[in-house]
Amino acid sequence: MQLRRQHTMKRTGEFAYVRAQGSSDAGRCFVLSTAPMLQGKAERHSRFGVIATKRMGNAVVRNRLRRQVRELLREQGDALGKGLYVVVVVRRGAVGADYETLRREMKRLIARCEKKTMEKTC
Repeated sequence: MQLRRQHTMKRTGEFAYVRAQGSSDAGRCFVLSTAPMLQGKAERHSRFGVIATKRMGNAVVRNRLRRQVRELLREQGDALGKGLYVVVVVRRGAVGADYETLRREMKRLIARCEKKTMEKTC
C-alpha cells in the first residue's frame, strides 16, 4: 500500500470522530484507534492519522517517529481493511525503541483491531 495524500487525515473533526465513536487498543509504544467511515464518506481506502505530542521530545524526535509510523502503516495498513478512520497515537515507549520493536507492536495492534472488527460484523 502506498500512503498518498488521500489516505491521510488532517481535519480536527475526523480525529474527534474517531475518538468519540471508535474503539482503541493500547500497547507500550502506540495507541491504535479505529472507527468506520460515515456511510456517505465510505471510500475505497482507509484514512490514517498520526499524533506525536511534544512530550515525545523535540521536533526531530517527533518527526522521526511520525515517519516510522507512516512507514509501518504503509507496510501493514492493508490488513486493516477499507472504509476506516485510523489514528495512531505515539506513546513515550516508542522514543527509545528500535524499528523492529515498533513493527512487532504495530502488527500486534493491527491484529487485535482486525479481530474486533470481525467480531462486530459477525
